[in-house]
Amino acid sequence: MKPTNEQTQGLYRLCYRLTNVIYPGWQCKSIELVRVDERTGNLYVLAAGEDMDFEIKPTGGFEP
Repeated sequence: MKPTNEQTQGLYRLCYRLTNVIYPGWQCKSIELVRVDERTGNLYVLAAGEDMDFEIKPTGGFEP
């Protein structure tokens, strides 16, 4: 299963926010894992730190 175009754009936005210091006091996070959930079609993203995980829906929206 391949991610949708909207998911890849959402992944880019999320990774940009996690790996760049764009907010005062925000620490850069590393991306540990990106995987497609075969059951739901969502992208699963695991970032280092405080157990930060996100799911990117086929529409491109993401939530923790």
